[in-house]
Amino acid sequence: METWYSVAEMKDYEELMDFGNYVFSHAHGPTDFPALLPKLYKREYFMEGIHYIAREDGRIRAAVGAYPLKLKILGESLPGRGIGMVSVHPYARSRGYMRTLMDMALADMRRDGIVFSCLGGQRQRYEYFGYTPAGTRISFECRRTNIRHFLGSDFSPVFSLRPLKEGDAELEDIHRIHRSKAAHFERDRGKFFDILSSWKNRVFALLEGTLFAGYIVYNDAENTVAEINLSDPGRTAEALACFLNYAGGKDRVSVIVQPWETAKLGAFAAFAEDYHISTAYSFAVFDWRSFLSALLKLKSASGGQGSGCILPEGEAAFRIGGGNGGPKESCFRVTVRDGEARINADSGEGAVVLDPLQAIRFFFSPLSPWTPPLPHRNPLLRGILPLPLFFESPDGV
Repeated sequence: METWYSVAEMKDYEELMDFGNYVFSHAHGPTDFPALLPKLYKREYFMEGIHYIAREDGRIRAAVGAYPLKLKILGESLPGRGIGMVSVHPYARSRGYMRTLMDMALADMRRDGIVFSCLGGQRQRYEYFGYTPAGTRISFECRRTNIRHFLGSDFSPVFSLRPLKEGDAELEDIHRIHRSKAAHFERDRGKFFDILSSWKNRVFALLEGTLFAGYIVYNDAENTVAEINLSDPGRTAEALACFLNYAGGKDRVSVIVQPWETAKLGAFAAFAEDYHISTAYSFAVFDWRSFLSALLKLKSASGGQGSGCILPEGEAAFRIGGGNGGPKESCFRVTVRDGEARINADSGEGAVVLDPLQAIRFFFSPLSPWTPPLPHRNPLLRGILPLPLFFESPDGV
C-alpha cells in the first residue's frame, strides 16, 4: 500500500466532497457539506491549497481543512485559520493520518504568521494539538411571558420580519452593521448571504414600516438566535416579541450575545428568564502579544466600541511555554498606566509560568477569575480577566 500527503486542488473537489460527506454521514448522520456550509464548499468558492489530504493507493483516506479567517478588533486585523472537515475513513483509522495532517496545517500557520486558530470538536482530541475550549458565550433564555410582562399588556408590535434571500437589498444594511461592530470576523460581501445561511441558519430583516431596523440570524434546529443586531439595542424585547409571533407562536428562544456588547447585555438582562455562560469555541494562539493587545483594547474601549472596563493600574509578567513545534517560549509583560495597556517583550524573571493550554484558559476562560493559577493578589489580573474573546456561529468551520 502506497501512502502520500498533499494539498487539494480544484481537480480534487468532487472526490473531497464525496469523501467528507461519506465520513461525516457514517459518524453523525446524513451530511451534505455544500448545503451545510455553502460559504466554504460551493464549487465556486472552493479554495486550492487549504485542504490537507492523505491518499492510499490514490484514494483519499483522510482530510483536514484550514480555512482563512480574519478577526478585526477596533480596526486591527488578526489573521487566523479555522480547522474543519477533519475526517478519516472508518477503514483507515489508527494509522496516524489525522496527526500528520494536523501537524502539516499547524506548520503552515506558523510559517505564514497566523495569530490564532480555532475549531469545534471533542476537547481532548484537539488539546494534543494546542487547542482548548475558551472564550465567553452568553446565552439568554427568553420566554414569551417574560416579554409580555416586561412590555406591558398594552404593547402593540411595531416591527415586522422578512426572511431574506440572495440579492435582497437589506443584505447591504446587514453587512454595514456587521462591519461596524468593534470585534467581528471579516465576511466577504460576495459570499455574505451564504455565510449567514451556513449551519442551516436563516436570516431575517427587521423592519419598522418600510425602514430597516436590524436583523436576526436564527437556527431552527437549536431554537437559537445566533445574531441579533438592532439600530436601537434598547428595543430588543420588542424585536423578540415580533420574532416569536412570526416563528409559529414559539414560547421561548435562546439568544447569543457577545461578552463586550454591554448595551445589548443590559437589554437582555432586564427581561430574560435566565442566562448561561459557557466557552465560545476551541482556540490555539501563536502570537500572544498581538492577540492579547487587541483584546485588551476591546476590554477597555467604551462608547459602544467595547466593554468600557476601566483597566486597573499594574503589571504582570508571563512566560508561556512552546508546544507542537512552535517557539520554545513567549515572554512578555502586561503593563497598564493611565488606563492604557502595553505588552512588551520581557526576560520572564518572576513571571507567571503557563503552558499553552493553561495560558488560553487563563486569559480567555469564563472560569479564569475563580480557578488557579490566577494570582489573586494582583489587581490588574483580577480586573482584566477573562478577556472578551468570542466567536459568532455563522463564522464557524
